[in-house]
Amino acid sequence: MTTSFVLGGLLCVLAIIAALDVARQYCEALGLFRYLRRESKSPRAADSTLPKAAVVLALRGPDPRLPETFHALLEQNYPDFVIQLVVDSEHDPVLRDVAPVLEKSSRMRMAILKNPASGCSLKCSSLIQAVKGLDEDVKLLAFIDGDVVPHANWLRDLASPIVDGRADVTGGNRWYLPPDSRMGSMVRYFWNAGFMREMWNQRAPWAGTMAMKRTTIDEIGLLDAWQSAMSVDATLHRCLNQHQKRFRLVPSLLMVNRESISLRQFHTWVTRQMAVVRYTASHTVQSVQIHVLTLLFLHLLLAGLSLLAFAIGEPRLGGLAVAVLFSYWMLLAAGAGVQEIFLRKTLNQRGEPVQWMTPLKLLAWCPGMVLTHWVLVFGVLESFRMKEVNWRGIRYRLMNDGAVEITDYKPFTAKWNPADQHSVV
Repeated sequence: MTTSFVLGGLLCVLAIIAALDVARQYCEALGLFRYLRRESKSPRAADSTLPKAAVVLALRGPDPRLPETFHALLEQNYPDFVIQLVVDSEHDPVLRDVAPVLEKSSRMRMAILKNPASGCSLKCSSLIQAVKGLDEDVKLLAFIDGDVVPHANWLRDLASPIVDGRADVTGGNRWYLPPDSRMGSMVRYFWNAGFMREMWNQRAPWAGTMAMKRTTIDEIGLLDAWQSAMSVDATLHRCLNQHQKRFRLVPSLLMVNRESISLRQFHTWVTRQMAVVRYTASHTVQSVQIHVLTLLFLHLLLAGLSLLAFAIGEPRLGGLAVAVLFSYWMLLAAGAGVQEIFLRKTLNQRGEPVQWMTPLKLLAWCPGMVLTHWVLVFGVLESFRMKEVNWRGIRYRLMNDGAVEITDYKPFTAKWNPADQHSVV
């Protein structure tokens, strides 16, 4: 058996694996598109069926568009709701954004986080305190992040499938529209496009936009679970699966994020995300890790096979290996383009500006797709050895049993430049 025959057989196997991976991703995207199209026709609930709701927002440090978030929350098309803020400390610079809104609206309330637990993330402590402090007549709870700017029907769209009996928990997801052609912004765009499909496939919620009944929180023991958790949404996902509760992604709740980020910042962020959720034992991230290892397998073997083929005087075989890898990248880039076109239609239905593409961003499209694979591969591999993470200036130790411990906590006092539109996460 000659070396070229062995390499040719290996190339055939790798080409089949690449084709199957492309087919898997296309099938997932098609399933998501069909779901979003079907669900977008669901009616909104009438005022008479909507219970009193509370929107819970935990804050540590300002976010670039937080004033817009406050304004949008106060303009919600919902009959009866309150907004409950929990701020890290009385010295947090975010209070400069909060104070003017509190003076103008009685709908918004604020509390300072008291006695944060050392065995969970600061965000989990904040949400637990907020939920426990709500009035008894609040029946529905919605959760939002400070970098999300909701549209006018955001809260109504969260509540409708719950009051109609179609879901126990509802939510949305991020959709990035890069404001620049920085490679970090483009890589994050492609990462999110794939990760969003995987979250939908696993029926996993996103903490930035989600809602549930107060009784559901009690039934699944969510507050108890958060008391020893690092991740808000991965822990909720686990509780939902344990108690066989239904999660529904709402098409109108794909929330646009227009922040910029550097490649280094994104690598740090996504590595921390993978490490945190891996310790939470989320099926979503376990699946993502399998896909990432597949990417590593394909990229390293195809590149190595090509180099070896050229080295032993088989340029035709080496060229075929390069062609397989190049075709794999181009098919995934084309798939991302189709997903972009489809989701633009969804966003256009609520009047969201979506024309973000420029010649520079178009030039960065394919390189961004390729680089995304390598950033994810090294991020996931690095997450396997991480025992500690830093989240907004707080250090957490992650234990193998899923427990977490705060090792270094200080109130948020970082200097903040309102003109800086870069992500602070």
